[in-house]
Amino acid sequence: MTTLILNVDRDNDYGIKAGVDGPVTGYAECYNAALKLISVDPEDSDANALFGAIRVYDELKRKNENVEISLITGDDDVGSKSDEILSKQLENVLSMEHYEDLILVSDGAEDDYIIPIISSRIKIRYVKHILVRHNENIESLYYYIVRGIKDKKIAKKFTIPVGLLLLSYGLSLLIFTIYSMILTKSYVINPGSGAVMLVTIIIGSYFIGRAVEIDKLVLKLIVDMKEYSQEARISMLSYIVSFFIVIIGIAYSYELSIKIVPVVNKILVFFIVFVWWVLASFVSKELFDAFELYMEERHGMSKMWYGISFSLAIVLIFYGMMNYVRYVIGFIPFAAMTIYLAYMVSGIIIALSASAVHKYYSSIKNKNSNVMEIK
Repeated sequence: MTTLILNVDRDNDYGIKAGVDGPVTGYAECYNAALKLISVDPEDSDANALFGAIRVYDELKRKNENVEISLITGDDDVGSKSDEILSKQLENVLSMEHYEDLILVSDGAEDDYIIPIISSRIKIRYVKHILVRHNENIESLYYYIVRGIKDKKIAKKFTIPVGLLLLSYGLSLLIFTIYSMILTKSYVINPGSGAVMLVTIIIGSYFIGRAVEIDKLVLKLIVDMKEYSQEARISMLSYIVSFFIVIIGIAYSYELSIKIVPVVNKILVFFIVFVWWVLASFVSKELFDAFELYMEERHGMSKMWYGISFSLAIVLIFYGMMNYVRYVIGFIPFAAMTIYLAYMVSGIIIALSASAVHKYYSSIKNKNSNVMEIK
């Protein structure tokens, strides 16, 4: 009987960094894969784990045991997607030969999530963890912080939550400071709280920016905008017009609500007015897109009219509900509330009608497509 020595790379460092696709079976093939990864990233623990599996292979060979070694790789989207890929690769490896049991060699607890999948298919002889020892001279706090920020796996688990926490604290402190300045009419910031506010916002923004690779997102946005402008697409103009409608809406809503008191009513009025500008921005973009579809003789006009109708319904319902809140608090009389109630009812009717019409035409379209397929 043969024992399979299995190494698991759950987050697919081999595929991403070294271009090695799993499954990899055989001593020479696994050795070459480990060399490729450690040449690209000497600090990657997955390479050390595979070398550890190779050492287990050599030890058992010296004991005249019949063994085979294999590497399976998952996906950088660690979770159900990566485990599904690992499961398929494991099935592929086990189908090549009849193995009596399996020795799992991994670099830590993350790869151990695959144990239930393995144990459901083959008996696990034992699990061996390969822990990498570092030189004490480089085990400093700065080294691990910098390495953690650069490592995508650690960034998702650590830097994003910490960054959000710091950024939220800094922004909350900023809002509270501005609110206190308006109430007291004193525009002097305490140096201590100002420094804490500035540092937390900067560090929080930096952590989140590094984790989500905001520099690449900005670069992609610039490239996309350049492509749009070069192709002179109408959709580029629609985005610009929609953006300026929103900006004008913010300014107009602020100007209209600034004279209203108290603060709660001021906020409600701002959103009540601003929601119509958001609708105008959306309708503007949809009309530009409709014109582009017409010029290019493409289909999709019905979906646009459905989107506009449904958006109008949402705005009417939102408008009525916000004014109902104003009525409950006591900012508007009941007579005015009856008008806003009519807005809510109109919004519900438009939403139901738009959904019914959309469903009707969709069913007709599906029937026509089925008839064409039969012919």
